[in-house]
Amino acid sequence: MQIAHQVDEMFKRQVKTWPLAATNYTALAQVETKKLTINGFDFVVQFNPARITSTAAQIDTQTIQERRCFLCLHHLPPEQEVLPFTAQSGHQYSVLCNPYPIFPHHLTIPDVNHTDQRISGRIDDMLELADLLPDFVLLYNGPKSGASAPDHFHFQAGNKGFLPIQILIDSDRSTQGYPLSFTHFQSENPGSITCGIQDPEPMLNLLCWKSHNKYHLILFPRKLHRPSQYYATGDAHILLSPGTIDLGGVLITPLQKDFNKLSVEDVTDIFKQIS
Repeated sequence: MQIAHQVDEMFKRQVKTWPLAATNYTALAQVETKKLTINGFDFVVQFNPARITSTAAQIDTQTIQERRCFLCLHHLPPEQEVLPFTAQSGHQYSVLCNPYPIFPHHLTIPDVNHTDQRISGRIDDMLELADLLPDFVLLYNGPKSGASAPDHFHFQAGNKGFLPIQILIDSDRSTQGYPLSFTHFQSENPGSITCGIQDPEPMLNLLCWKSHNKYHLILFPRKLHRPSQYYATGDAHILLSPGTIDLGGVLITPLQKDFNKLSVEDVTDIFKQIS
């Protein structure tokens, strides 16, 4: 059975049999959204209270050492199904239904081993998954660029047609003036897409998918993990910790006040700080 079909069947079961997933995917269908247009490009703001844990995650060394890793197999909830996947590289992964979704179909794909979030040697795995999961985009948040589990390697995946930048590129529209810096690699041959990542890994986010027999890899270089608004107090505070999904056009706000107040000027300033 192909992995795409296995993933589809697993997802259908999880939203029926796992109360946490069922509740959060039902709630996701009712989340509030609004559109902001920046330099002629549409961005979506999503009010998603269930994402508070990820957005506010502390990733300092002490916190990471003291908390239990929620991506290790022996720490997964008993209701969570695990779909094994071995990449051609030999890396072994678990494909999981993400119980705190942003996408209507949201997956987390951690390594079976507890190993640091580092993309070096795994871009081929990302491209392979993009080929095997043609209805999904693959995401990577660097250890200091939005990953809430920098101590355990993982990809995420979400259904196509959700992120504005994927829709934009697949429609062959110009990306000139996009309010974030990025490099777009594309080829019909995944082997020709190479991206040497130095060690220590620089701050970056990656987005990958396959459309019309062509592979796409978007690299967002970063200079800052979180904007000044994240640490501000009073009216200046905005709980927004941008990751790949935000950079791809869907900004996640777990607090109603931030959803209501977030403006074009706020987002433009945040992007200038982190990009």
